[in-house]
Amino acid sequence: MLRIVVLGSALFALYLGLANLLFFLSIASLPLGAAINDFLLLLVAIDVAIVNLYVVYSRRHVAGKK
Repeated sequence: MLRIVVLGSALFALYLGLANLLFFLSIASLPLGAAINDFLLLLVAIDVAIVNLYVVYSRRHVAGKK
């Protein structure tokens, strides 16, 4: 279950980054592409923290089984 949440939030952050890059380069205007504000930046920062914590947790969990 935790993997699904981490994967979903990582994909959302990837989409935000791609949408902003395409908007910045004037290639395409995707939804949320021009809407980077403090709230969305906070979501991306929280997502990065969650992914890092998940990786540390999964490495310790696998290392404990050996």
